[in-house]
Amino acid sequence: MKKIFCLFVFCALLSAMGCASKKPYNRTSDKEDFERFLQRYVFAACTNYTQPYATYSLAHLHKKVSSDGKLYKVTFENGPCKGNTVITPYVITKTEPMTTGDVPLGTVVLRNYWNPREPFDREKLDRWNLGVVTSTSRINKGIIDISFPRDKQDFNPAREGIFLHNVRYVKSPEVKDIRTFIH
Repeated sequence: MKKIFCLFVFCALLSAMGCASKKPYNRTSDKEDFERFLQRYVFAACTNYTQPYATYSLAHLHKKVSSDGKLYKVTFENGPCKGNTVITPYVITKTEPMTTGDVPLGTVVLRNYWNPREPFDREKLDRWNLGVVTSTSRINKGIIDISFPRDKQDFNPAREGIFLHNVRYVKSPEVKDIRTFIH
């Protein structure tokens, strides 16, 4: 009887140690938390909104104001216009993270102005700009080359290498070319 009791205690201790070392099943990664954070907001043009080099910031979307769905009421969460509530047509409602897969040249993307080396730096999410993918030769190193037209007629724009974690696909509204995005 004493041996059975000791065996039972030993098994109970082993199972308790095994349960204590396992992580909870609902734990998420930093990347998933960052994506969930960005999905709560839209990107709205804050400064220079009639230009291709407009600065976008995170904003809360209140509602569509016009019946055709082209005007939105937003309140800026961060950036130069933090706290301001405006009615604007310059809103990007849906974005997705950039991956190392095939990225067609000429794709319009949204990039973090600060381009921090560390991924998911929430302190540097206040300024974003539209750009056009010009080269994917360094995509395996986690860098993509993007050009930034200065106006509608600029066909020799500035170029910069951006870390992939600072680049997002623009899904809605669909943008073909940054130079024709602004009317």
